[in-house]
Amino acid sequence: MPASSGVMQTMGRDMRLQYAASFETCYSFRLLFYAGTFYPIMGALRMAYPNKYEIYRRVDEPNGKEKYTLLAEFTENPTADDITNAFKGPKKEKENASSGFWGFLSGIL
Repeated sequence: MPASSGVMQTMGRDMRLQYAASFETCYSFRLLFYAGTFYPIMGALRMAYPNKYEIYRRVDEPNGKEKYTLLAEFTENPTADDITNAFKGPKKEKENASSGFWGFLSGIL
């Protein structure tokens, strides 16, 4: 709120910043690339309020077109690690299995 002289007051500025912080994102769309590049497009991150954030993988079709398949959904904006894990897919059981002596024992029991 401006003062009588038309100069911005500190209290008014705080109120405007608080009001601006109350806004929510209603739509978001971002193309996903390999780190440090702008080509090729790996997929897309999309959110349309009130839905969740959705990660799509780009798939090239034989006829020269492309389509996007849904990989994962998140209630909050996903981190870079969340996006990477969505593209890698679920871990295989062998990756989670113990190795060495304990892996041997778990394999025979």
